[in-house]
Amino acid sequence: MKLARLSLISISACVMGLVALVLVGLHDMGEMQEKQGEIKALMDLQHRIGEFSVASDALLVQRADPARRERYYDEAAALKQTLAELEEEHPGARRAIHHIDFLVGTLEAVYSQSPAPGAQSEAQRQADSPLLLPFRSQAIMNQVAGYGIELDIALREVTNQRQAQIARDANWIAASFAGAAALFGLFCVVAFALLFRQINGPLRALSRVARRVEAGERDVRVPVSGADEFADLSRAFNQMLDHQDAMLETLSDALATRRALVDSLPAHIALLDGDGTVLDVNNQWRHFGTANDQRDTTFGVGSNYLSVCRASEGHCAEEAHDAADGLQAVLSGDRDSFTLEYPCHSPDQPRWFRLMASRLKADGMLGAVVMHVDITERKLAEKELKRQAYRDPLTGLANRLGFTEAFSRRLDQHGWNSQDIIALLDIREMRNINDAHGYAIGDQLLIELARCLKHDLPDDALIGRITGDQFILLLPGDDSASPRERLDDLICTFHRPIRLSELVIEVAARGGYTLLGDKERSVEALLHEVEIALHEARLRDNSEFYRYDREMDRLAQRRIDLTRDLRRALEEDQFELHYQPKVNLATGEVIGCEALIRWNHPERGMQMPGQFIPVAEQSQLIGPIGDWVVLQACRHLREWQEAGLDLVQVSVNVSVDQFRLSDFIHKMREALEIHAIDPASLTLEITESVFSEESETLRQQLDDLHALGVRLSLDDFGTGYSSLLYLQQYPFDEIKIDMGFVRGILGEPLNRNIVSMILGISQVLGADTVAEGVETTAVRDALLELGCRIGQGYYYSMPLEEEDFRWLLEKHSRLPLELRPSPGMPSSRHGR
Repeated sequence: MKLARLSLISISACVMGLVALVLVGLHDMGEMQEKQGEIKALMDLQHRIGEFSVASDALLVQRADPARRERYYDEAAALKQTLAELEEEHPGARRAIHHIDFLVGTLEAVYSQSPAPGAQSEAQRQADSPLLLPFRSQAIMNQVAGYGIELDIALREVTNQRQAQIARDANWIAASFAGAAALFGLFCVVAFALLFRQINGPLRALSRVARRVEAGERDVRVPVSGADEFADLSRAFNQMLDHQDAMLETLSDALATRRALVDSLPAHIALLDGDGTVLDVNNQWRHFGTANDQRDTTFGVGSNYLSVCRASEGHCAEEAHDAADGLQAVLSGDRDSFTLEYPCHSPDQPRWFRLMASRLKADGMLGAVVMHVDITERKLAEKELKRQAYRDPLTGLANRLGFTEAFSRRLDQHGWNSQDIIALLDIREMRNINDAHGYAIGDQLLIELARCLKHDLPDDALIGRITGDQFILLLPGDDSASPRERLDDLICTFHRPIRLSELVIEVAARGGYTLLGDKERSVEALLHEVEIALHEARLRDNSEFYRYDREMDRLAQRRIDLTRDLRRALEEDQFELHYQPKVNLATGEVIGCEALIRWNHPERGMQMPGQFIPVAEQSQLIGPIGDWVVLQACRHLREWQEAGLDLVQVSVNVSVDQFRLSDFIHKMREALEIHAIDPASLTLEITESVFSEESETLRQQLDDLHALGVRLSLDDFGTGYSSLLYLQQYPFDEIKIDMGFVRGILGEPLNRNIVSMILGISQVLGADTVAEGVETTAVRDALLELGCRIGQGYYYSMPLEEEDFRWLLEKHSRLPLELRPSPGMPSSRHGR
């Protein structure tokens, strides 16, 4: 039987026996209390009978009133009723009832006679008796007293009998309770003896086996019998021992495997105890010792690792001492791990190792695992990456980062020298050299220039290449030469022809420079200064070197602010188009117009193109602005057509930057389609600077525009890159004579001849000719005399807002207008 079930049965039986014993005890206690109540009732009865006897004597001696006699009779009846309940078990109770009846009867007889005993004379009572009662009353009283005595005797007999019976009942009750308690105790002893028998044997067997297992015996097992919990526990204990044996075997295999893995790791590993003594090492540790001719056959096992490190001397002694301190912190528990990278170069090769120590805690004892990993390849790779990060791969010079680092290191070593110069220069026409000879020749040229710079400049100069054709230089201060003389010597390096195989290439350089001066600045600030100075040198194309000053910063900041404002102007539609009429010089009829952009700045007012177009070209915003101009001009053309106005041709200036965008043709076609404009009503004015970008792509773009139906106009002809060959190759419909030639047509014969020549070329090409800058009647007449038919200028009209130009079209006005205002003319606007 299962111990749990046996225990449950025993406990239940004990509880039930205990409940039964309690119930028996409660019952016996109730019986005892009942018997005690009977005894008390008998005592009370005896007391009442005694008082009843006394009352009988008192009633005989002195006649009482009827109420008192009535109470006496009631008491007699109550006593008789109480004694009647005892009559069956005690015969004496019957005699007591008889005596009570006699007493009551006697008293009734006495009280029924007349005269009353108190009516006798006082002398007669004193003569008859000491109680002063008549003799008859004395006789009755004696008789009553005798019955009272017999009543007491009868009642005492009843009381004794009842007490004897109660005593017997109490003894039986006590005996029954004692028997029940004895049976309950016997049952408990038997139950617990059975439990002890079931538990003691298996428990002793299990304890014996546990002690033997603790002593180291592995084959011992607990004998299993029965099907109780101890049998289950014994089987589980035996299974645990079997599992432990299997785990020990698995652990042994795992330790062997781990040992093999540790030995196969490419790290030198040692196990230290809490004092730093080497307990064991792996095969790599032994192999390293053998390869380095270590004579210790134990390979350090048993020696103190900390002491060995602290006793190191020579090149790596400092790292060894740091390793000892770190390991001491790990072993003492102050740190969980420690890492150190240190050199360990051999005579024939450089080597680096990474030491990693981790704390171990086993059986309450501290220790550590120390690994030395060979990181030579990583260190060499880092050196190479650093070299690549700080060096230009083509020339071997320092790059921007390398120059910055070298200059910072120079400042740390030698301090700030106010006479030092930092110069940034680039090679002129480097793009043309690459295009003409190929990039391979261009790379060789840069390599040769770097070699020349290193040869010609002092050894303490710093040289770097920061972009394709830009070299950064630090020219050390020299009291014997001024900054200009040092820069002139530098220019001489670039003025010498460079021979590359069979090629001889002449190069020129331009640059910006800054003198360190007395105020110390960061390296980045100095580089910023020379970059700004180089930018200014590029703007002044005839300058070789341009020195930085603070005004350049102000101008640069102004360009930045202006660029930001231009972006906002595009977003907030702050631009406007004004239109300057193109006029038939002979009749004054308006036959076209040129769209000119204006910027209505919210703070600075109306801005002319010369104030923001150069910045727009530098900041790559000329493309979006040019797109806006084309769309706005097409929109105005559409509005004029819908208003039924005479159709005029609108000319729009196009920047060369717009041609660099691959989607320029698509945008033009899209603008014409959106506004449903006849392409022939739109003329694109292209300056001669576009030919600086001359290429097959540009020619194809112009051909596509011409095929689209858009007219092409060559603006400012004769001032830039144009040639008769370009005029022959490109499909221009119009040539505009630059205003510089037109304004000088009266005073300089050369200008007149140039204008005449341009008119002749236009006639040969079949192109229209437009003269710009017509400002007087005399100039108009001279142009007409030469055969020029179309012109524009302030003689006819200033550029007009769209509403004013629309008014001209509505009124079919001929220019120039008379000074007297015509009805409906917005003279306030026109007079500006």
